[in-house]
Amino acid sequence: MDDPIELRLDLATAEDLRIALYDLGEHQAAGRPIPHMDTETSRRLGALLRDLDIRLGGTGRFA
Repeated sequence: MDDPIELRLDLATAEDLRIALYDLGEHQAAGRPIPHMDTETSRRLGALLRDLDIRLGGTGRFA
């Protein structure tokens, strides 16, 4: 098995991620649009995705 990837999240980012994943699943199952997220939530989740991409060997940049 490959080495695990660990990310440390502050409480706000962890809550944002939980809500975003829940909303995605619930809204996709119901065929409804995903709710808009505020700027701060988007910033925190964007930083998380950048960190994850870097740990997976990427550049941390998304087009």
